[in-house]
Amino acid sequence: MTIPNFFRASFISALVIGTAAPALAAPATPPAPVAEVGPHGVGMLFPSEPSGSSFHLGDGDPTDSEPFFDMEGDEATPGLESGVPYWSTTGHRVTYASGKPAGKTVRLHLRPGGGEQSFTWRDGALENGFIGSPDDLLNFEATVYVRVHEDNGTHHSMSWKMRGGQHTKPEVARSSCVGMDVPFGGASPQAYRELDHPTYDHLSLTPSFDYQLQEGRWLGVKVVSYLVEGGTRNLLFLDTNPFDASGTPRNEFRLFTEWHDRDGESTGHYDRAATWAGWETTFRVDGWRRVDFAYPSAREIVPPTP
Repeated sequence: MTIPNFFRASFISALVIGTAAPALAAPATPPAPVAEVGPHGVGMLFPSEPSGSSFHLGDGDPTDSEPFFDMEGDEATPGLESGVPYWSTTGHRVTYASGKPAGKTVRLHLRPGGGEQSFTWRDGALENGFIGSPDDLLNFEATVYVRVHEDNGTHHSMSWKMRGGQHTKPEVARSSCVGMDVPFGGASPQAYRELDHPTYDHLSLTPSFDYQLQEGRWLGVKVVSYLVEGGTRNLLFLDTNPFDASGTPRNEFRLFTEWHDRDGESTGHYDRAATWAGWETTFRVDGWRRVDFAYPSAREIVPPTP
């Protein structure tokens, strides 16, 4: 499978001679082509690996789907609006090592391979190629639809955390993850390494179109990560108007930004790319009193050929 042009962020620069020719505007980023349609009509951009692990919550209860899905004990209430079945949660209180005021967090942990965490990036993940087991996600696509309500006025974040494990102390290396986030309040999108918890290295990314998280509106958030020579390629897609009038997914995911996690490239605290398969893929939202979510899924894919 080759990489379609839809997955390459591009920008147009114009040459202006005198004042005769106005500058050309960059075209709108087109939706990515759908490789297959999954449960509940959710579009998948890369073909599934038949022998790989996968998880789709579907009609399941998110509070009773362990070990494949975990919400850290938070309650969730089912809802239905305009044909979209969803779950709503208030998350739980969180404090921050940075010293920022305490807030609210929602964490959706997807573990398609099941089992338990076995290794960390400092101990075993590099040698074995995985955090939990050979069933962990190595080349994968993860998707969720989300809607936030009631800004609580504290720290805001929304991100996919990938290729990692549990975030616990004192075993700080168990996190072993990297991530990409959706911006809010005028910020730029970012990627980060959090190989040790809670020590982050943040990197600013360039978006291919303007977007900031909006309260009360559904958003489709999809991340794709796969191995490339010397590291991983990580793609963040957004569907900013994800459901039609009947509640069916439109599947108009557009490439919002991308990040190459390169081994040997220092980001401050770390110079190691996360090239191992992750036991846990987490969608995290902070800063809102209530979060709705629908159709969370993660699965192994057939990565594109160079």
